[in-house]
Amino acid sequence: MNEPVQSNVPIIDKVNMDAIEAFCREVYYCDPYTSMHEEHVAELMAGLASQLGMNSNEISLAFIVGLVHDVGKIKIPEYILTKPGKLTAEEFSIMKEHAEQGAAMLAAVEGADFIVPIMRHHHERYDGNGYPSGLSGISIPLLSRMLAVCDSFDAMTTHRCYREPVTLEASVEEIRHCSGTQFDPAIAEVFIQFLKERFGFSI
Repeated sequence: MNEPVQSNVPIIDKVNMDAIEAFCREVYYCDPYTSMHEEHVAELMAGLASQLGMNSNEISLAFIVGLVHDVGKIKIPEYILTKPGKLTAEEFSIMKEHAEQGAAMLAAVEGADFIVPIMRHHHERYDGNGYPSGLSGISIPLLSRMLAVCDSFDAMTTHRCYREPVTLEASVEEIRHCSGTQFDPAIAEVFIQFLKERFGFSI
């Protein structure tokens, strides 16, 4: 599924984890919901990475990028971040900046340079209709493609300020529906298998 982490140095020893933890605290103070969401996505990313057969270093990286993938929302005005209704086109344009903002913030963290493109492109779509660069297919970083499905699943299945959560079955149906358009179809299929094993029933 391409470009695993090519390093024998444990990721935990390369990245300045004090800076990562500081970002996580800042996200919590800015918006506790986003902080909780990042923790959920980090756990899903680690589980998906394991399901994909990644090694321990790659699983650690998957967890870390899940934990910080929305850190750029620190830079988004609170009235947009916590708006209890649909965003206007202008507000959504501002919200989309969080991917680039997060990438810029991670670029300043020692040892996190290889996380930057993952952060920047986690809202790209497999069909090329995402942002910020309109990348498609495997030109999107692998962990960004993984983030796309983990991020969407948690967003669907948890309470948001603008809507109620959907059921597990409905979320899986949506992932299947968006496989090949929003999501990498191979990753989507493995993620669904991961959910089956995690929750212990057929979907």
